[in-house]
Amino acid sequence: MKNYNKLYYLLTVLLIMGAFASMAQNGYGVKILGAVAIGFAFLFLLELLQAAKKRESAGVLIRLELVDLCIISVLFALRIFQVHFPFIEWIFVLAGASLILVYLKRMTISYKTLHVKNPALSNMVGIFHLCVIFFVLGLIIVPFTQRMATWAGGIALVLLIIFLVYSLLNRKYMLDGNNVTPLLVIARYHDRSILLIALFFLVSLYLTLTSTGILPRIYSDQYPQAYFELVKQAETGKEMPVNGSYKHEAFKKMFEQFTQKDIPGK
Repeated sequence: MKNYNKLYYLLTVLLIMGAFASMAQNGYGVKILGAVAIGFAFLFLLELLQAAKKRESAGVLIRLELVDLCIISVLFALRIFQVHFPFIEWIFVLAGASLILVYLKRMTISYKTLHVKNPALSNMVGIFHLCVIFFVLGLIIVPFTQRMATWAGGIALVLLIIFLVYSLLNRKYMLDGNNVTPLLVIARYHDRSILLIALFFLVSLYLTLTSTGILPRIYSDQYPQAYFELVKQAETGKEMPVNGSYKHEAFKKMFEQFTQKDIPGK
């Protein structure tokens, strides 16, 4: 992953820039966010192909994690660009559930390995992995139950705060005769948990600032707000297709026909 750290950092910076551009009601902000999602998917795919060539050193968990993250990133890009197809929400759920199982397995393995050497360190690593698990859980259930997703995100945030506080209070842990930090131990797994935690922190910060009115919400001027409400109903299963199509698809078609009439030469 070290070879891609600078690119991940660049995409994270672009993510923040795109969000602020969108909040400032600039139409290109959403396009930047979509490009960032595609960028993440491309990097995950590159790492997956690289891991496939190193069968001895790259484990099954790493490859499965990359597959899940690639799928999730692509689906985020499709959502940003308002591209919808049947069962897209269930593909998202399956990829997220698979990612949760990956981190549950990794948490179990790391706890068993570290607990006999340093129980306090194993607890810290376990808290970190639990934070990732609840964060992903909140993402996959938000289309179905907003309340439970909020609870999952809240638990993830509390776990993150606990991890950060204890990391600051006790920065060094003894492991195999060496002083290490929990983040150093987590980084040795060569997974994307630290990246996910960074993105979760940004999402939590954004939700907190928008809910208190300090920052405006992300803005898209491509379609009216009613269109996005119809898309949400289709994604959450509250609306069933009629003759193979959803209401938002008909709405989009009529809206585009309407706007084309106002363009000279059309």
